[in-house]
Amino acid sequence: MKGIRVVDMTSVLSGPFCTWLLASLGADVIKVENPNGDLARYTPPFEDGISLYFASLNRNKRSMKLDLKTAEGKEALHKLLANSDVFVENMRPGVRDRLGCSDADLQRINPRLISASISGFGQTGSLSHRPAYDIVVQAMSGMMSINGELDGDPTRVGFSVGDIAAALFTTIGIIQRLYERDAKEAQETSHLDVSMLACQWVCLENAFARYLNAGIVPGPIGSRHPSMTPFEPYPTADRDIVIGLGSEKDWPRFCEAIGYPELLEDERFQGDEARLANRDALDGVLGAHLKQHPSAYWTKVLIGNSIPCSVVENIQTIADSPIAKEYVAFSTVNANGRHMQFARNPIAEKDLQESPAPQLGEHTREILAELGYAAAAIDTLTEENS
Repeated sequence: MKGIRVVDMTSVLSGPFCTWLLASLGADVIKVENPNGDLARYTPPFEDGISLYFASLNRNKRSMKLDLKTAEGKEALHKLLANSDVFVENMRPGVRDRLGCSDADLQRINPRLISASISGFGQTGSLSHRPAYDIVVQAMSGMMSINGELDGDPTRVGFSVGDIAAALFTTIGIIQRLYERDAKEAQETSHLDVSMLACQWVCLENAFARYLNAGIVPGPIGSRHPSMTPFEPYPTADRDIVIGLGSEKDWPRFCEAIGYPELLEDERFQGDEARLANRDALDGVLGAHLKQHPSAYWTKVLIGNSIPCSVVENIQTIADSPIAKEYVAFSTVNANGRHMQFARNPIAEKDLQESPAPQLGEHTREILAELGYAAAAIDTLTEENS
């Protein structure tokens, strides 16, 4: 995406994650912040006075500080948009209109500009005015209703899936519109309206498919799969392992691999549907059998027989593992002389040298100069924002 300039007027998570992805793919992302900066700058934990939350989401960006309550600040923003390719924001619906960035305004400022808005419930509709956080969208979408222990209470997914999913769909939409624009397939660019709620619905595709077509109302089933078993964690002599059988043909090979061919003769476990109907009994049998050996023994046996499996890892064991290094799971950023590590965009270049998240307004003068502002005008704008 080299040569693509992105104006980033986002904060906290959904928008910054989207624009970080674009930046890691080579786009020049300019983060426009108000004089107080992105709220994420003040989110703990901190290392050397730097919010790790902010530092992770804002790598490879430049920061421009503008007071958009002033006519001069709005004028500078509009000049920046006139010289950019993409505009991303996740403000409350209606705010961008007050900044002179409505669809009509953007069409006048730059007809080739791709604009995208991320919000909880979209820019229009009866819910559009409502504030939203990830947990609210997980609850409203039905996501929490299928997550949690078997027959237990609904539980929030352990990461901000509402924000991240919206960021991913927004990134896809931006790239699509850039392609159509440059391939001249679109006569004029359209505004991309992404709601976190709608993104959660599509992530629940299997759950909705079962209800809409078979009347099945899914509920929390822990780590089990709704349509296959064995497909969940099991205890061993030391650590839990996950085993996943994807089809009926795996069952005989699995039974032979674990040294328990008698299971093949047990009528309760003949076929996928029978095993699902007798899942609790099967879990009891397998749990007792697998406790005879440690996890390393079983994973070696199962992998040797092409049975998908894994020890249940945690963040520390993964971060310290040779696999993370082999797959280049993390990138290293030099921030003020201190090396910091963060998750790497898996589709970015493996040897990408990421720059640290910018200090508030760090590049304001530089960007204003690129836009053609004279030194005196730059002094005036930056003094007003100090």
